[in-house]
Amino acid sequence: MSAEEIQGQENVAFLQWRRDIASIEENNMTLAITPFEKNLDVWRQLWRVIEKADVLLQIVDARNPYFYYSADLEQYIKDVDKN
Repeated sequence: MSAEEIQGQENVAFLQWRRDIASIEENNMTLAITPFEKNLDVWRQLWRVIEKADVLLQIVDARNPYFYYSADLEQYIKDVDKN
């Protein structure tokens, strides 16, 4: 794929994700999405790091590690590379 095709697919997927998040936010007043989560460039940086890294480390707050642990991130990493 060309860089433009990849960027186009990322934009479409991200816009759909943003619509889903907006819908969830409307229905759940206690949920707050940070500006960082709404920024496609932040996500692109994360995706590139995941694709290029050999080891990824999630740092969580020891007072409540399961609250800060991202199972979705772990699943995405496994989808990118089974090892």
